[in-house]
Amino acid sequence: MKNIVLAAALVAGAGGAFAQQPTAAPPDKAVDFVSRQPMPANPVQVSEKIAVGQPIPNNLVLSPIPDTPNLAFAIVNQKRLIVDPKTFVVVRIVE
Repeated sequence: MKNIVLAAALVAGAGGAFAQQPTAAPPDKAVDFVSRQPMPANPVQVSEKIAVGQPIPNNLVLSPIPDTPNLAFAIVNQKRLIVDPKTFVVVRIVE
């Protein structure tokens, strides 16, 4: 019985270790750049919910943000998104 309780405690404790780490807020210049990008003529639409901290489909094309190599952007469902290009996780939705 002790082994079962110990195993459950280890599994429960490990869950936090695998939790997604929050990404730092993007710099103001990146937000400003993305906010000035025009909406595309042929907008990309996805059925998945778009939310900060959630990934977007990894088959979408991301565009670079000048002077910010660790971030990219995409316009999806009429929303300007700043995205981590390694994980496709939405860092910020630019209004």
